[in-house]
Amino acid sequence: MNGYSLRTITFVPIVCLSLLIAASGCSSLQNYTKRSAPARASIMAGNFQGALARFPEEAAKGKDEVLIRIERAIILQDLGEFKQSSAEFEQAMGRIGEFEDRAVISASKSASEVGTLVLNEQVMPYEGEDFEIILLHALNAVNYLMRGDLEGARVEVRKSYERQEQLSAKHEKEMQKAQADGHFSDWERSFDKADSKGYAQLKEKASTVVSLYQNAFASYISELVYELGGESDDAYIDLKKAYQAYPSCRSIQRDLVRLSRKIGFREDQELWEKQFGKPKTYPKDSVDVFVIFSYGLAPYKVPLNIPIPISRGFTFASLPVYKFSPSNIFGGLVTADGLNEETSTVFDVDAVAARNLLDDYPIIFVKQIARSYLKAKATSQLAHNYGDAGAILGIFASAITEQADLRAWSSLPKQIQVARLFVPGSSADISIRDLPGGYSSTVQIPKGASHMIVYCRATQNGLAIYTKSF
Repeated sequence: MNGYSLRTITFVPIVCLSLLIAASGCSSLQNYTKRSAPARASIMAGNFQGALARFPEEAAKGKDEVLIRIERAIILQDLGEFKQSSAEFEQAMGRIGEFEDRAVISASKSASEVGTLVLNEQVMPYEGEDFEIILLHALNAVNYLMRGDLEGARVEVRKSYERQEQLSAKHEKEMQKAQADGHFSDWERSFDKADSKGYAQLKEKASTVVSLYQNAFASYISELVYELGGESDDAYIDLKKAYQAYPSCRSIQRDLVRLSRKIGFREDQELWEKQFGKPKTYPKDSVDVFVIFSYGLAPYKVPLNIPIPISRGFTFASLPVYKFSPSNIFGGLVTADGLNEETSTVFDVDAVAARNLLDDYPIIFVKQIARSYLKAKATSQLAHNYGDAGAILGIFASAITEQADLRAWSSLPKQIQVARLFVPGSSADISIRDLPGGYSSTVQIPKGASHMIVYCRATQNGLAIYTKSF
């Protein structure tokens, strides 16, 4: 069944008893959504130090090391600690690479994989969702930009592109393996029947994603890096990639018009102008202000528990589903020297996370069926040997140990938006406020600057803003 040998696992009453006794204290059965909730609350209150304290350095070990490090990395970025954030991202990348590069499956990993059949997916080390791995490189590129290191940012963008290709190929292979299972075609009907509203919401959220393996934010950051380096042709190539991944982003649309005109691609310029209008004119001494604006919180996972009838009783299946966090903020407004520009979405975390989970459901479902079958066999054996008491014990053990893996990068924002303004060099400052209009802040434009990056994280208690000029 799906490549797993049932003959290698013998079920006896002591197994279920052991699972039952260990369940309450087993780290693999902890609910990560509940564990991360205090940190999420601190972030929304603008208390990033408090959120960081919920993910201490000493907790970054064991099977959750990667997850704790990327939680720490994004919170450190929101604190303006860009060097420390990079260090956390890079340690997480190193661990992910170690997981992927193991040519020979170790004995401990084999034991963990058997554990996923007997217990649940949480016994395995967290290696990151595909979209998380791609995004962490893009976010680390921002760290390097905010430190003034263009080459470091360029390297991270290249890694992001590489990961998009690698993870797309890996996912295709996993899908092919899952399709070989006889239960593969049942996944959508089973899920929709159990939670039609939640499934419909996931599909609606995911509908705006062109491809999980095309990251508009990474491509737009790459465009910025190339422009800062004076490489307009390469910048334009990556700008078109950003547009393909997220064509509704107004900032990308306007930059396509501006940059095609700048480098003299007349046919392209005419094409973009027909779609998005004529380009604005900018004074020669204008300052290029690139604003990265994020708000809200990423969705969190909750379990969907499904009872599966067997000959004497039933066993349980548990799948993760997303719940989406509402936000009273929907964007930002940037003002400078009489110019006003609203931020526009370049990366919708809600949508991409939903797409990632939907794409993984067939794989998760096939593993779930294998695990449920094994637990049903155990329950049937207990019922055969010990009657109703054995059946009850098996059902109870199955219910306790069958828990969905709720681990997810909980500190991410709900959306990442951008805005780009070219303001006169004589301008002294720019103002940013959240929309519909709660908090605002003003930052100065340094004299002599030709480019300025503004990193802004909006919360319910204000705006955290950091700048870097070139």
